[in-house]
Amino acid sequence: MLYFMFGMWSGILGFSMSLIIRLQMGMPGSLIGNDQIYNSIVTSHALI
Repeated sequence: MLYFMFGMWSGILGFSMSLIIRLQMGMPGSLIGNDQIYNSIVTSHALI
């Protein structure tokens, strides 16, 4: 049961990070003004 809950959590988190990354790449600098935060999101998305 816990395995499925973790799977759903990581799926939702990964999807939302992917959406943020795609929006940022579509309009650079409009969503996240700081490149360091953007790089942290990309790295954490790769780990999740």
